[in-house]
Amino acid sequence: MTSGASGGFVRAVIFDYKSLFFPGPENTIVDVRTLLESLSDVGIDICVFSTNVMNLEEECVTRSFPVLQNLVTQKDVQDQKKRGSPNWIDAATAKTGLQRHELLYIGVTNLDWRTAINAGVFYLHAGWRSKIPPGTTSIVAHSPSDVMKFLDHFLVRPPRWSFRLDDPANGFYLRALLPASATLPSTSPRSSFSLQDVFTYDRDIRVGDTSARNLLMLHVLSSCYVEGLLGRNTIFCTYPSSKIGQYSSQIEEYVRPAASLVHGYYRNDLLIRETEAPDTSLVRVRARSEGRIPDVSIATQASTVRLGDKYRGKLGGKRVIVFDDFTTSGMSLEWARNLLLAAGASNVVTLTIGKYKTTHDRHILTSANIDPYAVNMLSPSDYSIQSQVMIQDRAVQDIMHGLFQKWIREVA
Repeated sequence: MTSGASGGFVRAVIFDYKSLFFPGPENTIVDVRTLLESLSDVGIDICVFSTNVMNLEEECVTRSFPVLQNLVTQKDVQDQKKRGSPNWIDAATAKTGLQRHELLYIGVTNLDWRTAINAGVFYLHAGWRSKIPPGTTSIVAHSPSDVMKFLDHFLVRPPRWSFRLDDPANGFYLRALLPASATLPSTSPRSSFSLQDVFTYDRDIRVGDTSARNLLMLHVLSSCYVEGLLGRNTIFCTYPSSKIGQYSSQIEEYVRPAASLVHGYYRNDLLIRETEAPDTSLVRVRARSEGRIPDVSIATQASTVRLGDKYRGKLGGKRVIVFDDFTTSGMSLEWARNLLLAAGASNVVTLTIGKYKTTHDRHILTSANIDPYAVNMLSPSDYSIQSQVMIQDRAVQDIMHGLFQKWIREVA
């Protein structure tokens, strides 16, 4: 897994040849030409996949396309595997000198989709060529210009993290998109919204023709992708609500299908709330109103949250991504980290939309060996707390504000 660096973005686009070379209509061919020229202008490499050998230069000249150099055919693929094999992606990385998370794949068929996701590569369906095939879970680019729009907003810019914390030696990464107090532009029902509007009050906020929640989650997912924090066979889950059997529906509604975009697996029974717990956000609010310190600790999470029995012995070496809407000091995320690492996970990436503080409290177990598949009764002597200042990028809020305004302008 690539270490949690702040840089990284897509540097090459793979096109299945059928998305580029086809008979009319002329206006669509012109749109494809414009896309290829735009990609070239911003320094993005282009690679074409074709099962059979083709005269790529001749095909480009015939359509007045920029002449493309990178062609991968089946004979270039290790063991000459057919489409669907990640070996095709490996052939592209060899051709371009890039890593998988620096690629975007534009395809037409179900096999194109499988080729991409079997390698953990972000995929867009070329909707200007055909309807999305049955059984394919993909974002659709309805026109060639949609590809450039998607790249510009999500994949050719560094990850958008207002807060991050890296501990690669212990396989832990924490990312938060925005300060919890952030507001962003919208079009309906009013001209701006708060994160709480979307994730706490479940209001239907629209940014142009798009749900604000979906747009925010796409920024989270794409930022993870270009940073190299996603990959094939990653397990996705959400941290459970304080109520038994409940999860953030606002998060779960997006994460479940999003996991399949990179051949990940959503598992809502990985982290289980065994018994009901106090809502820590309400506990904090009441304590502030009464002028006292809130009575919250990781012991509450330890005695109420465990891993599902069916995952016993199945998490060894796995990468797990835990989503939550907001975090304050990080107790829930820390307990998820402790459980998953104790069960053998190799990497735990915790993601939130909003962050209430600039610090994260690491809870280090000192005298207790926890059973990740059972509730654990901890006392303060069983762990130490290390308050760590997160790396903060104050520019992200302004960047996100500008991107949301741009999204509105582009769909007006």
